[in-house]
Amino acid sequence: MRPDFRPFAVLPLVLALAGCAGRSLPGLGGAPEPDPQAESLFLSGDYEGAMRRYRYLAQTSGDADYYLMRAADAALRAGNGGSAQQLANLVNPRELEPVDRNQFLLLQSRLDLNAGRAREAMAKLDTVAPGQLTSGQAQNYHTLRASAYNQLGDMLASARERVELGPMLSQSDAIDKNNEAIYDALSRLPDSVLAQRQPPWPDVLGGWMALTRILKSIPPSGLSTALSEWETRYPDHPAAGAFLQKMTGDAGRSVRVTPLGQKPAVSLNPPPAPGAEPAPVPEAPAAPPPSGPFVGVLLPLTGPYAPAAEAIRAGMIAAHFADPNPAKLPLRFVNSETGDIGAAYRKLVDEGATRVVGPLIKEQVATLARGGELPVPVLGLNQAGDAANDRLYQFGLSPEQEVEQAAGSAWFDGKQNAWVLAPSTPFGQRMVNHFTRYWRGLGGKIGATKKYTQHGQDSAAAVKDLLAAVPPETATADFVFLIADAADARSILPQLVTGQGAGIGVYSTSHVHSGKPDPQADQDLNGLIFCDVPWLLNPDQGDALSAQALQSQIDKTPPDYTKLIALGLDAYRLLPELDRLKLDPQYRYAGATGVLSLGTGNKLQRQLECAQFQNGNPEPRGIAPVMQPGAAVPVSP
Repeated sequence: MRPDFRPFAVLPLVLALAGCAGRSLPGLGGAPEPDPQAESLFLSGDYEGAMRRYRYLAQTSGDADYYLMRAADAALRAGNGGSAQQLANLVNPRELEPVDRNQFLLLQSRLDLNAGRAREAMAKLDTVAPGQLTSGQAQNYHTLRASAYNQLGDMLASARERVELGPMLSQSDAIDKNNEAIYDALSRLPDSVLAQRQPPWPDVLGGWMALTRILKSIPPSGLSTALSEWETRYPDHPAAGAFLQKMTGDAGRSVRVTPLGQKPAVSLNPPPAPGAEPAPVPEAPAAPPPSGPFVGVLLPLTGPYAPAAEAIRAGMIAAHFADPNPAKLPLRFVNSETGDIGAAYRKLVDEGATRVVGPLIKEQVATLARGGELPVPVLGLNQAGDAANDRLYQFGLSPEQEVEQAAGSAWFDGKQNAWVLAPSTPFGQRMVNHFTRYWRGLGGKIGATKKYTQHGQDSAAAVKDLLAAVPPETATADFVFLIADAADARSILPQLVTGQGAGIGVYSTSHVHSGKPDPQADQDLNGLIFCDVPWLLNPDQGDALSAQALQSQIDKTPPDYTKLIALGLDAYRLLPELDRLKLDPQYRYAGATGVLSLGTGNKLQRQLECAQFQNGNPEPRGIAPVMQPGAAVPVSP
């Protein structure tokens, strides 16, 4: 029996699906007359109360299966996935009316997706006959399929489902969100995929793909002409009008297009000439008067963590400088290494901080989480285990999340047996332990684990021992999970992929990617698959805050801390998004560190992008698939 892991970084499905939020399930022909008490509780948003009422009706009426289904739906909307699954397990679908059986299949698919079981959800959805669905059910059907493909990492198929959903929607807010989701999915695809797989005119999806390529690739100086040509070619396209206006900002000015979730940055200045020196990151804004509102930032500006703090600080200052909002609040940086962290937080609040970013050190985040009431929201820059507080959001570059998504990529590629190579360090053992638990939870097997001396002179013995254990007849289903930094990976990989290891796949985390292009040295990494922050894998995307634009800051940042600049960018830009992330489980913020969502315990989850080294350069493979332990297709023994 597989262990029942909790989800780590799934793309949870919004519980109030299109057209169904805040009202009873649509189109339940043959269902009993509505119960006034249950419907009142449901409509008021008291889903816990509605669940209890439906359970009572299941016990006292002759329509037990129908009311159990309704109780499961209410439990799921209340965020109680465990109870929802237990109630759904009690339903006998054969006792339901035909239209209710379809509703039950949709409910079961929602439960699967909520737990990260995208393959199981898709298998159920494939049994549904779309022509037999009511209007509301058809909307839910396409939304569910889009979400399943999203979890599986098939962004093109996800967008196709939402294109089919579009004409079924009538409310402007639902239409806007659907359009944003289409663009968000397509923007995750490499330009080469968009070009090669674009359907011919006048296909609606083809129009979306053409528009996405324009918004991603055309520089501001040529954007107006390109968009005019697109609108001429696709005059009645659903993206024309409100969506396009939102993406391009105010007409008549030089437009900088940014990913969804970021505010469009409008510049009155022409873009810099090719090859021009990037603008330096500005100095920190001066501290405001004590009486004025500001954003407080708690960072270890002295001590061993000061280089990490400086990288985060640089990212926050750059994002603040690029923010076009005239009402933006100034930043005030405070050293978290001087005195009690709780006292430092309270002092910032007393002096007028409306939000606090930091601290960075895990123990300090835990102290704030356990310290009682927090009158001002906090965006912590680390994740503190089980410590939680409703007013504290935990954000950071968790290596465990990277391990999971690299492992998910291997599983999605059909790999079954893992052979692990790691440094003989505490960090190496921590990553081995996490990978082993996660991979076995997916249903995979661990062949062997070997250790090497980090930055040692010779890793040949460990590599030879590992490859000797790999059965030749299973090589295509096997892979090596390599835990290494860029220097060790360049030494180890050529030994892995030649001779006895020829043909075996190698997967790793972002630690193998220095973030600084070095095609000559990285020839030794060819074939290696890894997942990393989009900011480094797409250095020319993001305009004024792209890695390319901030190259001068990257050059003076130690390589081990480069990704923390991206953390600083997101820390600043997430502040106005936190409330929406908390209120809307489906909302995703396209950040520099990944596609961000809010998970349990107010922990921000990152969905990375993956790449494979070819000719010494990382070539994009697309967004990392998110797999839920215990939810993957079982591996045959």
